[in-house]
Amino acid sequence: MIWNLPKTVEKILQKLNEGGFEAYIVGGCVRDCLLKRVPQDWDITTSAEPGDVKKLFSKTYDTGLQHGTVTVVWEGSHYEVTTYRIEGEYDDCRHPNTVLFTKNLKQDLQRRDFTVNAMAYHPQKGLQDPFLGQQDLQKKIIRGVGNPKERFEEDALRMLRALRFSAQLGFDIEEQTYLALQQQKSNLRHISAERIQQELEKMLQSPYLQKMPLLWHSGLLQEISPLLSEQMLQYGKKVVMQLENAEPERILRWSILLQYMTPKEGELFLKQMKFDNNTIKAVTVLLKHMAEEILPDDYMLRKKANEISLPQLKRLLCLQYLKEQKKSIQQAQKQLLQIEQRKDCITLKQLAVNGSDLKEEGVTEGRQIGSILEYLLDITHRFPQKNEKQTLLCYARQWMEKNNQNQKQM
Repeated sequence: MIWNLPKTVEKILQKLNEGGFEAYIVGGCVRDCLLKRVPQDWDITTSAEPGDVKKLFSKTYDTGLQHGTVTVVWEGSHYEVTTYRIEGEYDDCRHPNTVLFTKNLKQDLQRRDFTVNAMAYHPQKGLQDPFLGQQDLQKKIIRGVGNPKERFEEDALRMLRALRFSAQLGFDIEEQTYLALQQQKSNLRHISAERIQQELEKMLQSPYLQKMPLLWHSGLLQEISPLLSEQMLQYGKKVVMQLENAEPERILRWSILLQYMTPKEGELFLKQMKFDNNTIKAVTVLLKHMAEEILPDDYMLRKKANEISLPQLKRLLCLQYLKEQKKSIQQAQKQLLQIEQRKDCITLKQLAVNGSDLKEEGVTEGRQIGSILEYLLDITHRFPQKNEKQTLLCYARQWMEKNNQNQKQM
């Protein structure tokens, strides 16, 4: 195994060793190295206590001293350095009541969630794997460290993490771990909506989406949303197939997952999961328009893109094609791509004439300016080549003349 540790990480380990302390990279970065994946983060565990770490390194800041974590800044990069620790009882199924520091690496690894995340590595001392995580990596198994029931009682979020790792890595969940997960599922009520949302988000972006049905067959989704669970038990197979064929774009994937909800139900779910307003609006708009027939007509496509935005129309057509795979939808997608490539005028911002131009033509009333601009926009939707200032001003004058005549007749 080739361990491509960044030089900065090796230097941090070396400095801790020179200070008389043990130090290892730990957790997910070890797992990813063994899987020949590029780690996103390099976490370091050490026998040094936070005060010792702060003395050894010139630039640090406190990340979570109560949990033994100090962030070390080295050559512009940030690394979390955490003291070996033992955790006390958990009363809230999420956070330990007490944290005790220890000098024993195995005791630190013993508190971790899954065997594949309970390994440590040092360039000279090699791999430390007291719970046989490397074997489980080779077997492609997610297994709780020690008694999985206890691990889930300590932190109920670990149940969702088990499913997420399964979807990210394509691993099976070990039998006793899966059984414990089903038995402890009600403890998800102790977990914040934000943390649940983060795990579901990662799951939806995972490459092994065939593992997603574990979410509803395990009963965990029932604890999160009974409505969505009921829908997935009925339509989940179709949904997973659509997800597998969709781009890994979050708005699109959430819309696929929630497609059997009404816009109001989808909005309520997303609000309960503490999504940001932009995501809530984008997904509910797609749910609202999902059943509409979008004809492969350039004029209608430009109008619809103006109504819901070009990116949203692209998502909407993608959703519809994933569901029905009609040739007319595919044709509409091709035409919309051509509209985008030609940079046809779709919105008022792209119009060659604005309110100031109309004021120079003598239009002073705001409502009238708005009406003229909408009229001109409709012309450019029908005839994109007419989006030219003088041409549109000519149409504007005709509009004003006709409007004046109508007012005189009244």
